[in-house]
Amino acid sequence: MNLRTTLSSSARALRPSGTRPPLGGRRPALYLGVAAAGALMVNVLTAGEPAADAASMESVSVAAQLGIPAQPAPVAGDEIVAPLEQLAASRSERDAERAAAAEAQAAADQAERDRIAAEEAARVAAEEAARAEAARIEAARAAEAEAAAARPGQGTSAATAPKGSYKEYAMSKVGSAGEFSCLENLWGKESGWNPNAQNPTSTAYGIPQFLDSTWASTGIAKTSDGYRQIDAGLIYIEDRYGSPCAAWSHSQSKGWY
Repeated sequence: MNLRTTLSSSARALRPSGTRPPLGGRRPALYLGVAAAGALMVNVLTAGEPAADAASMESVSVAAQLGIPAQPAPVAGDEIVAPLEQLAASRSERDAERAAAAEAQAAADQAERDRIAAEEAARVAAEEAARAEAARIEAARAAEAEAAAARPGQGTSAATAPKGSYKEYAMSKVGSAGEFSCLENLWGKESGWNPNAQNPTSTAYGIPQFLDSTWASTGIAKTSDGYRQIDAGLIYIEDRYGSPCAAWSHSQSKGWY
């Protein structure tokens, strides 16, 4: 249907034959009629059409057009605070663990320093004790050597020994006829005054017939020198019995001296 044709026909039917409205008055009326007819046609045409899909009529955001995901809905305050509290608690636990580990390491370091200091103190004490023991031994040796030098015949050597008999040498050391008589009997029984006498069943050797252990106690090494044997014999008798007669008395009762 042509709206303009319809309107023109309606106008001609209403106008008396042979008359034309003035040109100036026809245009406004014509425009109003066209507008009214257009509105009527729009209502007629749209009245029978189904409603457009509401979703298709909604406006599309610029973010959707650009493919940007929509922002999430606002999070409630509790949902924000809870993770922060958990994070703070976790950090506090880590700080406490680090502090405990540091304290444990410091304690271990101090224990190691204490152990090293104790070992050093023990080492120093042991060294001091060893030095003190060495000094004591050295002092004892010096005292023994001094005492041995003061004993009868201790300073005699083979080079300075008299050329007389062993009995004459012993008599000169004893200085008493009575004591020498006891000594003469004692060593006459033991070895017959033979510096090379050797007991076949023991280490007893020489004029005094000393065992190896007895030689060591006199401070004179075992020797075949008869004069040195007499020196060692007199040292032993003096230390053990006090005199040749006391040694001879013991020998008579025990069979040895």
